[in-house]
Amino acid sequence: MTNSYIKYRQNPKIDFWFGYHGNMDVPTKQDTWKPINAVEIDENGVETILRNFYVKRPDSNSVNAFKKYLQSIAKEYFKDKNIIKMPNDVQVHLSISVTEERYHAVDVDNLAKTVLDCLKNIAFDDDCQVSSLIVDKHIHPMKVSGLLIAITKITEQRKGLELNW
Repeated sequence: MTNSYIKYRQNPKIDFWFGYHGNMDVPTKQDTWKPINAVEIDENGVETILRNFYVKRPDSNSVNAFKKYLQSIAKEYFKDKNIIKMPNDVQVHLSISVTEERYHAVDVDNLAKTVLDCLKNIAFDDDCQVSSLIVDKHIHPMKVSGLLIAITKITEQRKGLELNW
């Protein structure tokens, strides 16, 4: 009889590895700024339309729901003693599964930014600690959305996934 499961072994160069499949798309914050109509009126009452003025929109419901969901998962792995405190650097690897439609519609850097913002104050103090970021987006063979996150605290002895030359 053959085994009907797959056994995973965590890479010893990774401190934390977690994520989900099939539940929720990683949203982006690409549309958080919207243009506004602005007019300048000079001392003579002459109106001039000003261009390129924007106002920040509040985070969308999808971003807030995603943040709450991802933070609930991350908090299972990062207790107070596990949070990577400044001035320590971290390496983050994100593997993001998206639908075929989203694959061509969203920028990978905006997906990464949303995830890093969610991990702030849970996995690490601030995303400025991320000294190495490896991100891939792909269409999952089962056509499901998902996210896998690997985080490593960088030290003199541990350089993350890079080769130690």
